[in-house]
Amino acid sequence: MNEKKLAVTKTEHKIGKTTYIICSSFSDKATDNLDKKIEKLIRKDIEENARNQGVL
Repeated sequence: MNEKKLAVTKTEHKIGKTTYIICSSFSDKATDNLDKKIEKLIRKDIEENARNQGVL
């Protein structure tokens, strides 16, 4: 098999008292940009936290 190694970028985003550590790599087939991906990850995290606390 011909496997390519993807470069991984690690960044930190702080929102209030919460720090999000983002590890990202890029694919030629990707359709989302970095902003959209981070937004989706934050929304998913908020929804999971709400479910765990019985809000949703």
